[in-house]
Amino acid sequence: HEGIAFEIFYPAGPFALLPLPDDEIGHRSAIVWTVTARDAAGMLKLGDRGFLAEAEKRMGGFLGALSAASPRASYPLGFHHAARITAERLALVGDAGHGIHPIAGQGLNLGFRDVATLAEVLVDGKRFGLDLGDAALLARYQRWRGLDTFMVAAATDGLARLFGIPGKAASAVRRFGISAVNAVPPLKDRFMAEARGESGDLPKLLQGLTV
Repeated sequence: HEGIAFEIFYPAGPFALLPLPDDEIGHRSAIVWTVTARDAAGMLKLGDRGFLAEAEKRMGGFLGALSAASPRASYPLGFHHAARITAERLALVGDAGHGIHPIAGQGLNLGFRDVATLAEVLVDGKRFGLDLGDAALLARYQRWRGLDTFMVAAATDGLARLFGIPGKAASAVRRFGISAVNAVPPLKDRFMAEARGESGDLPKLLQGLTV
């Protein structure tokens, strides 16, 4: 896999290949395969041979023959987004505040930004002698993270819905949009920065700085 992640969008949801470090077994990738609730039970009942054959078909065989490195697991997908991520002496981080579609690791990126932001806010408050549950500190965390979490949640939900629309017309619109982004380097760079979680008002820890 050369350390490269791949994500293929199908009507039922994305099919992602996430690179993992090599071990004694050999080259490894994690597969995140989104299917409808109706199809999930059948996929789990497939034997390894049948499951791997379906996975190879989904990825077009570009990683070659597959073998199972671990047991399969499943969990239901659900969307939730807390309008407020703070309350009295309470701050929500990561999936406690937002559960989004598994697209390009955006949920993980949001969690990193939440944790790094809250750490910076609390350290700054401690320097000023404030109680760690002070309402002003929690309000700063809410302002800093509220818009970003909402925008990413809305964008990933919109993408999942867009790629779930069947038909040639919808497919043509998707191809046109992707081609347009690829043809405009500044726009492509902006999308890539967003996907990597490197845009906007980043907390110091995610800039490689100390707090």
